[in-house]
Order: sequence, then C-alpha cells, then structure tokens
Amino acid sequence: MLNIYSRSDAAEGAMSAVHPIEPDEGGESGWCDITPEMVWIDLYNPDREEEHYVEGVVDLNLPTREDMEEIEFSSRLYIDKGAAFMTALLAFHGGQDNLQSGPVTFVLHEDHLITIRYIDPKSFSIFADRVVRQPDLCSYPAEAFGNLLDVLIDRTADLLERASGMVEGISSRIFAPKKGRNLEKVLRELGGCQSDTARIRDSLVSLGRLLLYARGLPLDLIGTKDAYDAFHEHLRTLEKDVASLNDHAGFVSGNIAYLHEAALGMINLEQNTTIKIVSVASVAFLPPTLIASLYGMNFEYMPELHQPWAYPVVVGAMIASAVGPLVWFRIKGWL
Repeated sequence: MLNIYSRSDAAEGAMSAVHPIEPDEGGESGWCDITPEMVWIDLYNPDREEEHYVEGVVDLNLPTREDMEEIEFSSRLYIDKGAAFMTALLAFHGGQDNLQSGPVTFVLHEDHLITIRYIDPKSFSIFADRVVRQPDLCSYPAEAFGNLLDVLIDRTADLLERASGMVEGISSRIFAPKKGRNLEKVLRELGGCQSDTARIRDSLVSLGRLLLYARGLPLDLIGTKDAYDAFHEHLRTLEKDVASLNDHAGFVSGNIAYLHEAALGMINLEQNTTIKIVSVASVAFLPPTLIASLYGMNFEYMPELHQPWAYPVVVGAMIASAVGPLVWFRIKGWL
C-alpha cells in the first residue's frame, strides 16, 4: 500500500492523504504524480511495482525487506545519492498476547520523507491523523521525520508503562495471601513481561542510535539554518526521552528478575511446607505404628493379651506417643 500525504492546494497549509490508482490493464500508468508538495510517502507492505515506481520518481534505490532486516550498523544507517537511509527496530502490538517487533526504514530526502515498513505500528496511523488535523507537523520532510519519531517514542513509552503496570500487578499477587495464588501462572506472565520489556529495550536502543546518526546529517538535507537548528534541538529532546525510557526499562527488567526469584522462592517455601507436614506426620505416627505392630504379633504367650486393662492402656500409649512428638515440635517452634 502506498499512502502519500501532501500539502493541499485547495487550502493553504492544509494536509491531505492521496491514494495512488493502480495501473490500468492497458499498461498505461495510473499512478499519481509525486510532487515536492507531497511531503510524506508511506510505503506499507509494498509490492515490487510500488517500490519501482517510487524509486523511479525520487531516483533512489530503496532497501528491500531483506536489506531492512540486516543487523550491521552500516546497513541500517547510511547516505546514498544525497538521501539519508535510517532503519530502526520498533516494538508494537501485533494482535498477539505479547509485543512484536520489526524494522522500519526512514528515507530523508530533500523533497520527501519516505517510510518503508512491513509492520503496522499504531504510531503511524496516529501520526497520519495528526498531520491531517495539524498540517504544521508536516511542513517539510525533516520536520515530518522529527514529529513522527516523537509519536513513535511516545507510543513506546505507553507500551513500557503498560508493561510496568502488569509487573506491579504480578508483584501484588506474588506477595498476596496464599489462597487463590497461582504461582505457575505468575511465572508464565513474568516470562511474557520480560519478553515485552526486552523488545521495548531493543527498540529504544535502535531509536537512540538512529537519533544520534540523524543529528549528524548535513544541512542540505534539513533545509534552512533555522530549520536545521530547530531539528537538532528537537532530536536532543528526543534523545533525552529515549535515555530516560531506557533507564526505566532497565528498572522494570530488574524488577521482573527480582519477582521471578521471589516467585521461585515462594514455590520452594510451599514445597518445603508440604514436605515438613508429611515428615511431621510420619514422625508422629511412627511410635503408635510400632506399638500396634508389636501387639499385632501372633505369639501365644503375651502377658497383656488376657488382661482386661490391656486394651485401654495400649490405646492410651498409642495416643500419647502420637501427641507427644507434636507437642514437642510445637514447643521447639518447628510447627
């Protein structure tokens, strides 16, 4: 899908979304003409025809999906034919229980901001709605790039806040009274939170590298000197936000590790308590079992067998031998 956001001629300063028309069956191009007024070109899950069309218009070689997934620093941040190519890893909700992540490439050209993505983070639809309502957010490519990054980082902060809230909820359940506590489920949820936090941290590290690289871009890619200074100041603010979020993500990750150890400790305590109860029961019933076994032997000559007091005495001895260890354990504080 190819979405183009353009400064509208009908209303000065307004923004509108232009959706290109597919080529007709006769082979004649039905694409709209891309003009300098079209500030933001967003390629979402593009096919090769859409990629070739944009490449032909802007005279650039756009990275393929395989190129975007390269992990080498030189493959993610570089300048080619006067345009800056910057790829970042973004965390997003992919319709699953846990967060997903994927690469997004930003191509900053003197006339256009081109984004290439095969994922659908909510940040892009949020920014698209904003630029239609507030055209000043997308007056020129560098400004659109900075404001889009602002939305992406803000959305990442929301994801981190959500993960932090989930961890706090899990913490209260771990240290809650034993009744109704399911520590096996808690461990699974902690694993999911750790996975989400790891993806968020990867995204923040990737965005931090991109911001550092973007601050070194030449003046001719940004525009005027005033625009260049404003762009740099904006990126410095975003770098501080990313650093702050990184610190918070580190705290959340450390808290998850602590809660994981705490949950395992609680499981061990519950198991030890169960084993202790079984051990005490075994010790308490061992003497009565010995007495019962003794008088269950089939010897012909046992002095107490024919005495009327024998049965109550033996039963009393069995009860006393069972209660005695329990009282002793209670006095020693073992129960």
